[in-house]
Amino acid sequence: MEGWREPKARPHVRALHSSDEEYPHRLRALRPPPPRVFLLGAWNHDGPWVAIVGARNATEDGIDVARSLARSMVARGAAVVSGLARGIDAAAHEGALDAGGLSGAVLGTAIDQAYPRENAVLQARLSRSLGLMSEISPGAPATRGTFATRNRLLAAIADVVVVVQGRARSGSLITAGEAARLGRPVAALPWDCREPLGEAPHALIRQGIAKLVRNADDVLELIPAVRGGARAPHRAGRGEAFASPGPGARSASRVAPGSLEELAPAEAALYRALRERPLPLDHLAQSASLTASELAAALLALELSGLARRTPGGLARKIRRAV
Repeated sequence: MEGWREPKARPHVRALHSSDEEYPHRLRALRPPPPRVFLLGAWNHDGPWVAIVGARNATEDGIDVARSLARSMVARGAAVVSGLARGIDAAAHEGALDAGGLSGAVLGTAIDQAYPRENAVLQARLSRSLGLMSEISPGAPATRGTFATRNRLLAAIADVVVVVQGRARSGSLITAGEAARLGRPVAALPWDCREPLGEAPHALIRQGIAKLVRNADDVLELIPAVRGGARAPHRAGRGEAFASPGPGARSASRVAPGSLEELAPAEAALYRALRERPLPLDHLAQSASLTASELAAALLALELSGLARRTPGGLARKIRRAV
């Protein structure tokens, strides 16, 4: 398996046996619990633990939703955990960290190996946040099976598992199934019936394994300890796609439209093309079928409404979601 190994040893990686007092107590619910786990980082959070999982080959909308959901979860005092895979996992980690919240990863490789390689920087960020967890000894190789078994650890440490996207045989179904077996709530997001990556969440909802959720508040309602009211946000959540805008929220120049119907046609087309992550302006013009001048005017209008923002390098990104 191709990967990138840290050039220096990590003496602060903790090896905990199931008999140790510091062994993560949530893992004891597994039958059998892993006899030994390796931890890097604090792995200490008093609020809810939310696992956000899904497809590696996620759509742009799936990445957008995972990132936004993670941002809103940490704004409500939750920590976000996932498996550091490409796609939904990485987007969830990035969304949480970029919002100043906590995120941790349960790995299918040893802690001293970054896989996939393009997530090496993200893995380093996570090690300084909530932390990294693995059943594999440092220096030992990973196998296809270790990626499947790590999903049971992820389900065990979470208060709720949210499946964003996945095909009918997605690995996220392993995580969801293990969570259900452990009595943890499972949530899933609905998609257009023609979206192939909606197969996994739709199947979970149809089979009664998962509850349909629309936003972070729906997710937190599934956790018994916080049911009836989420924690107060530690950051203003009005710019997040899954947060509820405060009444009377205004931009510097005009009231932000509450729905796409209130936008001019060019503005609505551009807004649909925007994502939470910055995209090149030429890509946006092509996606929205706008000329350069139409794009410039529409982008300015969205900026004034607090719905978009230009970023360095000729890029632009969505700020919040119009309904």
